[in-house]
Amino acid sequence: MGHRPKLRRRLRIRRRTLLRILVVVAALALALAFGRTRAAPDLTVPIGEIFSEAASFAEERGVFRAYDGEGRLLGWAASGSESGYGGPMLLVAGIDTLGRIAGVKVVEQRETPIFWRMARAPEYLKAVVGVPYDEIEYDYVEVIGVTGATISTGAVIASIRESVAEVAGAAFDVSLPLPTRPFEFGLLEITILVLFFAGIAAQRVSGPLRGRIRWVCQIAGLLIIGFWKDSPITLAKIAAMLSGFFPDPRTSLALYLLIAGFVVTSVVWGRNVYCLYACPFGAAQRCVGLIGGKSLKLPAWSVRLMGHLRNLIVFAAIFMAFLTLQPALSSYEPFAALFSLHGSTLQWLLLFIVLVVSLVISEPWCNFFCPMRSVEIVLQDIRRAARRTPRARPHD
Repeated sequence: MGHRPKLRRRLRIRRRTLLRILVVVAALALALAFGRTRAAPDLTVPIGEIFSEAASFAEERGVFRAYDGEGRLLGWAASGSESGYGGPMLLVAGIDTLGRIAGVKVVEQRETPIFWRMARAPEYLKAVVGVPYDEIEYDYVEVIGVTGATISTGAVIASIRESVAEVAGAAFDVSLPLPTRPFEFGLLEITILVLFFAGIAAQRVSGPLRGRIRWVCQIAGLLIIGFWKDSPITLAKIAAMLSGFFPDPRTSLALYLLIAGFVVTSVVWGRNVYCLYACPFGAAQRCVGLIGGKSLKLPAWSVRLMGHLRNLIVFAAIFMAFLTLQPALSSYEPFAALFSLHGSTLQWLLLFIVLVVSLVISEPWCNFFCPMRSVEIVLQDIRRAARRTPRARPHD
């Protein structure tokens, strides 16, 4: 008989947990549905900016003809779209009657301001003006080597090429080959696989050896995933995928590996390997913590309060990203400030605060602010509700 009250209490907790999750999912689904009801952009506006003398337009199969006030043909224009970090970007390219690029305009892009600046899109858009449509260079490998925003830059290049190819085919009956985006599998992807396998294997050992394995893994993640590639999981990337904007696996395999490892280990093992062994920002906080030499233990009520605040911030960030269909709006992590030195004012401020607090509190971002902690808790709540296992503790 004594077990019945405990069983009923567990059932009530399970029902409340599932109800909270369903309410959150329903609210986010409504926001995403509303965001997708937005009207498609009017392409004649950017085309009119390319052909400033245009008075009228005619469209056939996605290719626009621009005419002046006397009905003379000024040129053709078409759109091109490829996915960057934050989702698809839409560009419009115009070609005049002599076959030269009259201009390229960005209609929509969903990159974070940091990655958009690193992609240096305005430079490429200006560089192609006046160049014959069949003489534009689209050396994807060469261009991405110049910038750090490889995926964003590649999306700009591919979008221009796609729009120019559309016009070339319709206006000049010329078939232009589209640029190829090579499949990327290198040191970054190998490092991610090794870190996940090492993290899983480390759970079979105990004592100082496990701690040493974790330190080696985290330093590798800090140097390669962090400072070299600046490729940690961010809320903007998660929001983009939840919005239906899936990046090209050929150029984003590392992201898919990180997310798959995060989800699988959270659900199957109960504690995600990414945060414990691969997250570069977690490693940075641990390194700073060594300087402080001590870690204050916060009251339980403050830990719970910070957890609720973090969940609220994450929900609000994703809700706004869905509502506006702009995943970049959900990005607030200070990763870019540390790893690429291109952070916003807010990100630099957060970085300073987190690193200072890390001197006296163990991994404050991971335990109290990281959006991936909220995602992990949701996954573990689902796991616990299904298997009746206790919720995982905060990160070590």
